[in-house]
Amino acid sequence: MEQLEKDKRIHQKIKRFKTKQAQMRHLFQEDEEPFNPDYVEVDRILDVSHSVDKDNGEPVIYYLVKWCSLPYEDATWELKEDVDEGKVEEFSKIQNRQPRLKRAARPPASSWKKLEETREYKNGNTLREYQLEGVNWLLFNWYNRQNCILADEMGLGKTIQSIALLSEVYAAGVQGPFLVIAPLSTITNWEREFSTWTNMNAIVYHGSLASRQMIQQYEMYCKDEKEHLIPGAYKFDALITTFEMVLSDCPELREIACWGRWRDILSHARCKRRLSERDVETICRVILVFCLLHYRGDENIKSFIWELITPPENGREPQTLLNHSGLSIPVPRGRKGKRVKAQSTFDVQKVEWIRKYNPDTLLLDDSYRKHLKHQCNKVLLRVRMLYYLKQEVIGEHSDSVLKGADIRYLKYVDKCQQEVPAGWWDSDADRSLLAGVFKHGYEMYTTMRADPCLCFLERVGRPDDKAIDAEQHTGDAELGDE
Repeated sequence: MEQLEKDKRIHQKIKRFKTKQAQMRHLFQEDEEPFNPDYVEVDRILDVSHSVDKDNGEPVIYYLVKWCSLPYEDATWELKEDVDEGKVEEFSKIQNRQPRLKRAARPPASSWKKLEETREYKNGNTLREYQLEGVNWLLFNWYNRQNCILADEMGLGKTIQSIALLSEVYAAGVQGPFLVIAPLSTITNWEREFSTWTNMNAIVYHGSLASRQMIQQYEMYCKDEKEHLIPGAYKFDALITTFEMVLSDCPELREIACWGRWRDILSHARCKRRLSERDVETICRVILVFCLLHYRGDENIKSFIWELITPPENGREPQTLLNHSGLSIPVPRGRKGKRVKAQSTFDVQKVEWIRKYNPDTLLLDDSYRKHLKHQCNKVLLRVRMLYYLKQEVIGEHSDSVLKGADIRYLKYVDKCQQEVPAGWWDSDADRSLLAGVFKHGYEMYTTMRADPCLCFLERVGRPDDKAIDAEQHTGDAELGDE
């Protein structure tokens, strides 16, 4: 009792115990134990904090602990003395890794050698004869750059063979990061087998929005001396997630298309039928062609959009429209701005590629056409704004921003003397707003507040989860008036 009374966090621990006890009381019968012992077992250590005891001035170390069978959002700061030393050693080993920014090339096919016998994996585990044969076959296909499918009856160790393959690839010098996409019911098993058979740092990307954001902040990337995330320097060796999570919410796995982020659109759109990224690109090009036909704004902006959506010829890479006059020209504000008579330098109807993206044959809903015609100016100006934001404000850091990099890497400095929205607003808030609009979309302010890579979470607190979900699942049916 005396030792417990000396623990300054004992009341918090008792409170957490009682909370979990109350939550699980209705799940158990009276003769069953209402407390899951996993809740007090350390799963992973996420971070470390050094402090000083106010009473005696001695240094104190706290660890941010993720508990077994509990999500990341329930992680708590615990005294070093209360944390398993083995977990501290695992954490220190991961933290002391040198960031790997260069990716090793896959060895040539001639380097493949058949494994005559199983190696001894972690914990003394070895492959059975038929499992060794499967790993050899997987390795042969990997060295020869051939896709393959390992099919067998349930319970014969396909997961183990796949992990053994990754272990052999890791030993060959290609040290990830590896992506494992599995059904939700099996990801826990994948995590357990990685831990049982290898020393690789495998993490599970799943859970609530708060948990996923903690994973992004603590588990995704290495940090520099100033605790800034290092883009491209992955902290994990293998990431386990589900197919749905990759499609709907995994910005760290997204690729940016040359003129559009089609995967982003797919992840937020509510489509009646399954669409591919190419389908989304076609739809967006058709919509913008329709808007160009009815746009009554500045010709420089119209020319910019036209060049942006024109498909490249002969398989060439699309050109980057830096310093285009359509990006730099100011736009009159308000609905009473002077109407500009269309005097296009190009004839949309005479261009060959328009036949494939003709809105007259592809946009068949009259009500949507009427709505889009009314909002065409706003659509084009928003596209222009987002492109400008990417190319001329965020620039080379655009990939890093999407991957969760610290926005302080941005060199942008606001030189405009305008009234700030709050007393705490500064240049970091400007950068966070710009990065947030680019990363999450136009007017997604609640989602921006919840992003740990932006400054708003620290300064104004986390918004309500229901508000975040409502914002992320509400379609932009009404763009509003100018």
